[in-house]
Amino acid sequence: MLIGLGAATARHMAARGAHVAILDRNVALASALAEELGPKAAAYAADILDEAAVQAIERSIADSLPPVTGLVACAGIPDMPRAIEDYPAAEWERVIDSHLKGTYITCRAFGGPMAARGGGAIVNIASVLSFRSGPVLAYGPAKTAISSLTESLAVHWARRGVRVNAVAPGWTDTPFLRPPERKGERDLTPILRATPLGRLIKPEEVAAVIAFLLSPAAAIVTGVTLPCDGGVIAGSGWGPYGGFPV
Repeated sequence: MLIGLGAATARHMAARGAHVAILDRNVALASALAEELGPKAAAYAADILDEAAVQAIERSIADSLPPVTGLVACAGIPDMPRAIEDYPAAEWERVIDSHLKGTYITCRAFGGPMAARGGGAIVNIASVLSFRSGPVLAYGPAKTAISSLTESLAVHWARRGVRVNAVAPGWTDTPFLRPPERKGERDLTPILRATPLGRLIKPEEVAAVIAFLLSPAAAIVTGVTLPCDGGVIAGSGWGPYGGFPV
């Protein structure tokens, strides 16, 4: 079964003994994951675009769990390549908001209390499209903006002990890439050809990088957007020269 980055990260952190709070619009899925992870996990129904609701959940978590020291802001909806003439501004704004505004609201709700307590770490989810443009007219700009927001927040909270970084996954094998309703018919050959490692990234591999950025091992790392892309960015200039070495 394909899982998203949020679920993969929650499982990774729970396996290492962390308390995990899962926020999702689909409370049934969040609750099922929390039940799987055990007594140190809790689920909350959340629309990340509702700032008052997210702030209320932060207060609820503060009352029932140990102080929050790590945040992963990874919610967002898919986007598909379309000509701009066929892409209404309202739909563009909906995708932008789900990634960028949602990240801002979540960071503000949880990062502020972390700063007040004097420490914590945040990891946002950017993309290889933060560095290289693509045909998705809302998703790419939103991810580029998340990288910029990450840098701004890293400096904003640095003196108060909160580190803020982002990961930039490449083509990761999640429902985002292969939605269940498409029933596996997507041709992945172009993706594999564009990835020097020659395979899709596993969500668990990105989760491990996220865990590193949340950990004391990354104590001097802040304001960074770290590619987790199988070499896509590094290999983007190889096409005119015949492709990757074999």
